Amino acid sequence: MMLRLLLLALLCGGVSAGSHSLRYFHTAVTPGLGVPEFITVGYVDEEQIVYYDSELGKKVPRQQWMAESQGDDYWKRETQISQGWEQWYKANIPIVMSRSNQKRGNDTLQLMYGCELRDDGTTAGFMQLAWDGSDWISFDKENMVWVTPVPWGQITKNKWDQNTAMNQGLKGYLEQECTEWLKKYVKAGESQLKPSESPEVSFTASKENGRHLSCVSTGFYPQSIDVTILRDGRILEETHSHGILPNHDSTYQLTRTVRVEPTDTAKFSCRVEHRGLHEPLVLLLDPKPNSIPILIIAIVVVLVILVVVIAVGVAYKKKAGCFSSGNKGYNPTKVSSL
Repeated sequence: MMLRLLLLALLCGGVSAGSHSLRYFHTAVTPGLGVPEFITVGYVDEEQIVYYDSELGKKVPRQQWMAESQGDDYWKRETQISQGWEQWYKANIPIVMSRSNQKRGNDTLQLMYGCELRDDGTTAGFMQLAWDGSDWISFDKENMVWVTPVPWGQITKNKWDQNTAMNQGLKGYLEQECTEWLKKYVKAGESQLKPSESPEVSFTASKENGRHLSCVSTGFYPQSIDVTILRDGRILEETHSHGILPNHDSTYQLTRTVRVEPTDTAKFSCRVEHRGLHEPLVLLLDPKPNSIPILIIAIVVVLVILVVVIAVGVAYKKKAGCFSSGNKGYNPTKVSSL
């Protein structure tokens, strides 16, 4: 539960080909769970670059190029910022517990924010909070208002909507300062940041325990990918998936499977969106192969082989008969001298 928002964001919030993103994740929990009460991590694309927790007490690099590119002042400032966030969560978790009427003692408050620099030069910024793994409140920076899907979030929404100075500052950070830092990080780590690799995709059908359609994507990096199976253009809910798994070469694989009626003649397709693809990839399910042409080809191949074998056999017998008749007692030592 504690890292649910982080995992969902990493697996589902990919950026387009040629784009870069800077994302920070905060996770604060109620005391007594045996884990740090506050953790914050930062990512460029999908590489973790910084880490802080309440037990460690300082912000540290997670990449060698981050350690080499940033001086002591940077790490001191980042540590102070993280310590300030830690105190903010300690003060606000009890308030959220009270408003949500959830006081189980193992609650989680999470925050995700950051920015994206797209390959066409445009930018995007985001900030959203979750309580116990569910959406709580998010920032609409274009209109500088807060949006909440839960009734008990209205109190916070109304309070933050009225704080125009905070919202203007947040909008400025997401649109300017965040993207400036992202450009610095990308430049500092350009030799280490792994380039995107597009997925290899196959879409097949099987009749094991009914009719199942499987869309397999493999060899892709980063791991953020969106794979859907559609019936006549409408998304089908998967019946089986092991999630995103690592390959031996640091790329990833994902298989999604759905079960359909054996007699269903609808048009099925698999749609894949990934940063390594310039546009979504759509594969149509091949119609059921016609077994008659395959059978004909197999028969022709067998007949050709039989004809060749018979021809070789006949030729061999003829040749053998030629050697045997009129050449009894053939002795290689009787070859005439030149």
